[in-house]
Amino acid sequence: MEAHLAKDVERTPMKPPERGLMCDCKKIFLAAVTLLASMVVSACQQSPSAPSAISDAAPHRTTFSTNNDLVIDASAARMDDGRVVISGITNLPDGLKMWVDVEEGKLPLGAPKSIASDESVVVQNGKFSTQPLWMAVPNTQFTKKGWPKGVIVDVRERPFLPKPYKVHFLAYFNGAWQSKDVINAVGGEGAKPLKGKIIKAENPDVIDSSKTVDYTPTLAFPALSPGAKAISLVRQTIMTVPDEGRSTGDIQAVVDMYMVSPGLKVAKGWGARQTGASSFDVSFDFINGEQGEQQATWQADLASGRVKYINENGKLFSWAPSY
Repeated sequence: MEAHLAKDVERTPMKPPERGLMCDCKKIFLAAVTLLASMVVSACQQSPSAPSAISDAAPHRTTFSTNNDLVIDASAARMDDGRVVISGITNLPDGLKMWVDVEEGKLPLGAPKSIASDESVVVQNGKFSTQPLWMAVPNTQFTKKGWPKGVIVDVRERPFLPKPYKVHFLAYFNGAWQSKDVINAVGGEGAKPLKGKIIKAENPDVIDSSKTVDYTPTLAFPALSPGAKAISLVRQTIMTVPDEGRSTGDIQAVVDMYMVSPGLKVAKGWGARQTGASSFDVSFDFINGEQGEQQATWQADLASGRVKYINENGKLFSWAPSY
């Protein structure tokens, strides 16, 4: 989608880093983008806050014991920027590590296809939570070649649709996965005493099989807010900038390109503020070296699908050269 741009934006001499020169990005960036300390950014950001933690008033959870049926009670919550967090309660032992995958469709040989995952989920005080998750979709919009190291362009990160998804919880009981305390708590490697609907035998055709956590409930993913839709629209837009032409990648790829550079890092990240019936100011909050926290800002209209940059940082983060 080609974005509609304001025609009266003055061209700046700043150019994104060339291949192999990402280490100089900070110098280039600081030389080209000097924002006065008194500058007031009109597009105030609504920072992507995480969903509330699991309440102590959550459904009753029995203490871990090899005599109890083990359970996982999970749900999905939507963040302000559109990402999803999967969290819940369990009577699995504290310290247990598990993988959580969102699955949709099949791989060529028939195995479930993972479209998002967190491989470092740990049970703490009977509760667990994933990192905020985007859905991975194939990149069919722009070239995957030539991007600086650390910029992921093989897939694009999109918000999950508001619908049910299968969520796979997986954990093995061996020294590569679990701590000694967890292994001891479950009765040794293989956790053979464990039982419950979330527990499966690795080899169900033998009587002494090792056990795993292997559980795939279907969870309802919440609706996207209009602000999250505006953020998604900006992130996936490929801009055309006066005197530069069409960007090699979408805005998210350009933002990622700068964020892997020395001196630059994500601060609050993406946020949105509604300014009209279908229009939003969308901002990306980041740290610019010694200059501190700054924002890149765009205007997005959900009705027309149009995106345009508002400030210098927004313009900077809207274009990448053809590598």
